[in-house]
Amino acid sequence: NLLQGVRLTDGELALALNGDQATLEQLVFQGGEGSVRAQGSARLGASPEAQVQVVADQLLALGRIDRRVVLSGQAGLRMRAQDIALDGRFTIDQGRIDISQADVPQLDDDVTVVQLKPGAQATSVQPAQAEPGLLARADVSLYLDLGQDLRLRGRGLDTLLKGRLHITTPNGELAVNGTLRTDEGTYTAYGQNLAIERGVIAFNGELATPRLDILAVRPDVNVRVGVVVQGGAADPRIRLYSEPEMSEMDKLSWLVTGRAPDGMGREDTALLQRAALALLAGDRGNPSGGVLKKLGLDELAVARGESGELRDTVVTVGKQLSQRWSVAYERGLNAAAGSWQLIYRVARRFTLRAQSGDESAVDVIWTWRWN
Repeated sequence: NLLQGVRLTDGELALALNGDQATLEQLVFQGGEGSVRAQGSARLGASPEAQVQVVADQLLALGRIDRRVVLSGQAGLRMRAQDIALDGRFTIDQGRIDISQADVPQLDDDVTVVQLKPGAQATSVQPAQAEPGLLARADVSLYLDLGQDLRLRGRGLDTLLKGRLHITTPNGELAVNGTLRTDEGTYTAYGQNLAIERGVIAFNGELATPRLDILAVRPDVNVRVGVVVQGGAADPRIRLYSEPEMSEMDKLSWLVTGRAPDGMGREDTALLQRAALALLAGDRGNPSGGVLKKLGLDELAVARGESGELRDTVVTVGKQLSQRWSVAYERGLNAAAGSWQLIYRVARRFTLRAQSGDESAVDVIWTWRWN
């Protein structure tokens, strides 16, 4: 099924038949650089029964451009005339999931397509009598370990996911339970790449409705400010966050511009900066598609000096290299040359800054805030 990214090749089958007994000596498929193998036995006749052991080794289970999953593990499958049982454990060796891509259009399950012969008249097609679904007859208990290299991207999120899920079928319905946690993640909001400090995705049944608890903060400022995402995945609540608590305007100013509102100069400068960030960062529907993202930049700041004159305006562009390292280029409109800055955040209030340009220096910055 290439539309879903499933492609198994080079199949080999060795099956021995002896009366009503069948032995699956070997069934092998190649998937990517790995493989999946199955062995088992079956009894045919009026009360058929089969038992199969499946082993995956570095199997490319999904190979779409937006979904790539390589997994290993094993499962036991027991099939009888009236029920199916599946029990196993798998680990994702490598995964890349892009949730910004739309799913491929496909027909609903209740749509039947009939190809008519030339000259034939179209007639109504009566659907076949519905049989009990496969899940209604299935007893599934699968444990899925996300491993150490499953990355989720899209809709502003870029993170590794770790944890374990338990997939079952109570009352014939698919259920997923478990808790996933983010690792080394970032979340793009208001034109900034925020570092995810707390990221929990909890599944309590339905696959499409996990509970979110995410805290992402801006890493390159001397106050703790960011966004909190909580609630169901279908309708999450997003709010501004700061520690200590401050007004919504102060939170937004620190989050978007990296400074307090009273330190920005004239009001028109703040409006200009916010408008520029909103334009360059892209809209909410595509937070990763703005100009800043395409240029590989994380920050754009426009500020005027104390005089408030246009010639004293300073433009700064920056790139966050990691949670502690960042680099920036700053230049005044009236200056002959700009300056490069390499910044290392040792702690929340302690920063080292190396500057090269008209003036080269190494600064040790200690910040203390009070009301």
